[in-house]
Amino acid sequence: MFGPDIDLMPDEKMVLASNPHWFYFWKQVAAGVGLLLLLLLLWTVEADWIGTALGWITLISFIVLILDTIYAFVQWQTTRFAITDQRVAYQSGIFRRRGVSIPLNRINNVNFEQSFIARILNNGVVTIESAGETGDSVFENIPDPEHVRTLIFAGVEADEQADSDRDAAALAKAMRKHQEPTSAAPAPPSATDRLAALDDLKAQGLVDDAEYAAKRQQILDEL
Repeated sequence: MFGPDIDLMPDEKMVLASNPHWFYFWKQVAAGVGLLLLLLLLWTVEADWIGTALGWITLISFIVLILDTIYAFVQWQTTRFAITDQRVAYQSGIFRRRGVSIPLNRINNVNFEQSFIARILNNGVVTIESAGETGDSVFENIPDPEHVRTLIFAGVEADEQADSDRDAAALAKAMRKHQEPTSAAPAPPSATDRLAALDDLKAQGLVDDAEYAAKRQQILDEL
């Protein structure tokens, strides 16, 4: 795996990460074949001025091909497609970066497309339909697109199950809390506390001797 890794969020786990399929370089390969044909033509030309012109064209074409291949290779290295247990992520670009992050719980459908040649090369296009303003997200040159679709569907199902488990746990907790008995009423003060309170009232002059004696006798009778 080349290129900068996609940053993971806390507790996020990587399921799949890859660069584009090597078919990404088909233009450079086709240009290289064309350059080889030009070299063969150069060897068969007998006229000097034609040979000289073809030689310069071949040299310039070779330099352009080398520079273009280097640029494409760096761009390939900095392009990453990833599936985690929480989202599908894509990032690309050398100087100007762009990225896409699609949460699994917002994915509605995943399609893939392969031409006959792409099936032979195990390469294809993956289209993700998601809820949101961005609409469909199309990712090209994805290795083994059918396997990628399977992994995304598995991730979506696991995410839905995790949400269901969290909701069930929250509901069970709420039900247990609702069924818990309310706290018991405070226990009545003991006779000792009542006698002490009565003594305080007498000391403050709030009850006379008769009231004090009657109330004290009442408390003692309840023991």
